[in-house]
Amino acid sequence: MYKILANTLFIGKKLVFVPECHSTNSVALELSQKQDLPEGTILITNHQSRGRGQQGNAWISEAGKNLTFSIVLKPTFLAIKDQFLLNMVVSLGVRDFVQSKLSAPVGVKWPNDVLVEERKIGGILIENQIQGAGFTNSIIGIGLNINQSGFHLNSAVSLMMASDLNYELQATLEELCGHLEKWYLTLKQNGSDRVREYYLKSLFGLKESRTFRSNDREFVGVIEGVDDHGRLMIKENEKIHYFNNKEVKFNLEPLI
Repeated sequence: MYKILANTLFIGKKLVFVPECHSTNSVALELSQKQDLPEGTILITNHQSRGRGQQGNAWISEAGKNLTFSIVLKPTFLAIKDQFLLNMVVSLGVRDFVQSKLSAPVGVKWPNDVLVEERKIGGILIENQIQGAGFTNSIIGIGLNINQSGFHLNSAVSLMMASDLNYELQATLEELCGHLEKWYLTLKQNGSDRVREYYLKSLFGLKESRTFRSNDREFVGVIEGVDDHGRLMIKENEKIHYFNNKEVKFNLEPLI
């Protein structure tokens, strides 16, 4: 059972715990449509039976071992065209928390994953509710591998596997949300340039030559960054290509 967070300003001051649900994002969305939830409301579960990643991909998590939760934010200060900045601040919050626990390098893999070296430790799913020219709510779904001891895929890892330590989930949630809140408030206080700068420094594969695949075409390119619309910028033979989510895949191994 989780408790209201003590050491944050607004995230987690209202907390809804459900022992099991199909998806915390779906339940948080349903709840937000029935009542006006205060900004920072957390909906958290011990077990997601049908957690969702980007584009409907499944997020599989062992019950009671990891953090699977959603936060309701109200980024009314943010223009709709700048919505990828939300992805940036959430990614940076998760990345900074994980890095504070590990000596191994932690990076943000565009558009929604956090990696320890080249293994996935967390994922993010943001679903925005828009009315007119602005946001009403943003549902921030986060899955972070904490105490799970093994995965079907070798490309996944947990904090416990990376550090040989066991983590108390309430304290871990509190600390993680402190990092998330810090970056969200940085953005809110006109810190978008700082957010973009730090995101670029944390971007996995930046300036490295890798093999990419798009529309059944394989090519070698270099990640140059992310543009203001959240598109990945890849240079191929001195030409910059721009890719939206799901339009490109890349090999985690850099070319030597």
